Amino acid sequence: MPQEMKHSRQIAPHSLAVVLSHLGSCERLGLPEEKLQRHHVGYEIFADFKAENMQHFWNRRVTHAISETFFLGWIDEHVLLIQGKEEHLGVLREGWVRRSLKPPPGFTIKYLGDVSPISMSPISQSQFIPLGEILCVAISAMNSARKPVTQEALIEHLTTFFPGVPTPSPEVLRHTLNMLVRERKIYPTPDGYYIVTPQTYYIPPILLKHPQD
Repeated sequence: MPQEMKHSRQIAPHSLAVVLSHLGSCERLGLPEEKLQRHHVGYEIFADFKAENMQHFWNRRVTHAISETFFLGWIDEHVLLIQGKEEHLGVLREGWVRRSLKPPPGFTIKYLGDVSPISMSPISQSQFIPLGEILCVAISAMNSARKPVTQEALIEHLTTFFPGVPTPSPEVLRHTLNMLVRERKIYPTPDGYYIVTPQTYYIPPILLKHPQD
């Protein structure tokens, strides 16, 4: 079982939640067709929110504060999370209080408020990693890089990319590779080892012969 580390970490300090509400059909009549039809993607909603409030040309504090905020998240299709420096978030709070903050097209702003920092308890990793698992990861990476997977190349790869893992002896390596072959996780070829994928043993329909052929 994974074990939690003793010290928790604070994530996403200095952030605001903007709770949005979809406009009714009558209120949406003046919006462009593409705004009505598109799926609501969080970052796009945030970009629309910034664009609307960058129009406060008479108030440089607002435009500057909006330009310095960052997209943090999009929850449940209606809650926009925004992060920034405290001074910039303070300007947004002030704009909300004064009813001058504009919503993104297609929405109204229902609430705006501070989000408490998220507390995360990091989970420590195990000190023991099965050699078979490491070999599969290494072979997969070498296959993707089109590198021949010989036993010597595997040892070199493990030494370079898994420095904390003890280098297996040639006998242990050979035994583990043979075990993975028997378990059909990898297969050997004259060019080296490869990971077994769903396509490994796939036979194209054109090569299948019917009984009457």
